[in-house]
Amino acid sequence: MLIRDRLDVLFGDEEFVGLYPSDGKPGLSPGQLALVSVLQFAENLSDRAAADAVRTRIDWKYALVP
Repeated sequence: MLIRDRLDVLFGDEEFVGLYPSDGKPGLSPGQLALVSVLQFAENLSDRAAADAVRTRIDWKYALVP
């Protein structure tokens, strides 16, 4: 929760504009996906455990609020 409180938005979507097409259905926020990857690495979680953390852990939910 300190990450969100002190740094506000760690990864902005505008940093990833060149990696995504401009047409088609909008996807998930690339900034939020990058933050999930960082948190997953920091806590040494598997992909499944990281997905569970996004769904169930209040600290992860707080960090991912846009």
